[in-house]
Amino acid sequence: MTAVNIPKLRVRTRKVQNLPQCAVEMSALATCWASVSVDDKRCAEMAKALTECMQKGKPPGARRSNVNYHLARLGKQVLGK
Repeated sequence: MTAVNIPKLRVRTRKVQNLPQCAVEMSALATCWASVSVDDKRCAEMAKALTECMQKGKPPGARRSNVNYHLARLGKQVLGK
């Protein structure tokens, strides 16, 4: 087996589509408002759940992978550039 000469090697991470933070609660409240009046007391639980979700704040973000940095650094050493 022979080695393949790849001048530029780059790894791309998969893009995961995440729902916005309180999308489920907001959708439930909008559905409730559409089915009954906006001022109806039956939507109070959903409004409370949305308020609690919004007060929690943003979760800490995931750390970014540094594999591309290391590939570029090692590529310079391997290719001698």
